Amino acid sequence: MFNWILDFEFNSVLGIILYWVPLSLCVYGYTIRTWFNYQKDTKGREDDNFYSPTDTVGTLIGRGIATLMPVANLWAATFDVAPEVFRRLFSFLGKVFDQPLVPKKKTQDITQA
Repeated sequence: MFNWILDFEFNSVLGIILYWVPLSLCVYGYTIRTWFNYQKDTKGREDDNFYSPTDTVGTLIGRGIATLMPVANLWAATFDVAPEVFRRLFSFLGKVFDQPLVPKKKTQDITQA
């Protein structure tokens, strides 16, 4: 078993699913999050008297380590990045397909009676 772990290839199907897909999801999600936090910080620095940064160099290093480490990127993609990324997708799909399963009850029109 130990030799199998040492000989694990990152270009196999299992490697692609367990490493490359979470890595790409983390890169996408953390880049978008860092950009939004940067925009919020530049606006907040100009507007407020007290400035508290959202992202620091340590935060960026931590996100980079979590993105590159094999097990950490799977956990980060599953529990940190994916819910936020897919929440926007599911809310968009919910707005597009906003049809009730049970239609509204027809009301009687008083003027026709």
